[in-house]
Amino acid sequence: MKHTGTTAPPQGPAPEAGAPYPHRIAFPEPHRHGILFGHDRDYTALTNWVWAVVPRRAAKPVSLVAEALTSNAHKHTRSGDPGGTVRVVIDVDPFLITIAVTDGGPRSDSVIAYPRLGDPRLAPLPGLHLVDQLAVYWEWDWALPGVGRGPLTIRAKVENQ
Repeated sequence: MKHTGTTAPPQGPAPEAGAPYPHRIAFPEPHRHGILFGHDRDYTALTNWVWAVVPRRAAKPVSLVAEALTSNAHKHTRSGDPGGTVRVVIDVDPFLITIAVTDGGPRSDSVIAYPRLGDPRLAPLPGLHLVDQLAVYWEWDWALPGVGRGPLTIRAKVENQ
């Protein structure tokens, strides 16, 4: 894993206020797709959405990575609290698919201030270890560079094969 800490999370139009979750986020670029989830941990809609926007040959690994990152956001950040959200943006190019998951920022009682792999024997779910195995590269950065707090975006690149 490499941390750049210099890039801002992918931006796009704000979703409609009061729209039910999940709901899609429209982008002007045809290769970019987005969806916003609430704090609910049912990932069926996420899996279905990934299979609809990603080429079939890459859908399974992209779906597994997106679910692992979204699950981690729900588990470790305000995204899992009532009113929390998780934003997932997928960019598809001929060689790589980028999955960017932005959480709701750390909880006030958060002990882990940044993503890390940790001991795989102690992890109840594969989480970042799965991402590390499936992605050719992954990184993370804060929404507010230099602050080290606030919403966090994890980007993973998976081969489009």
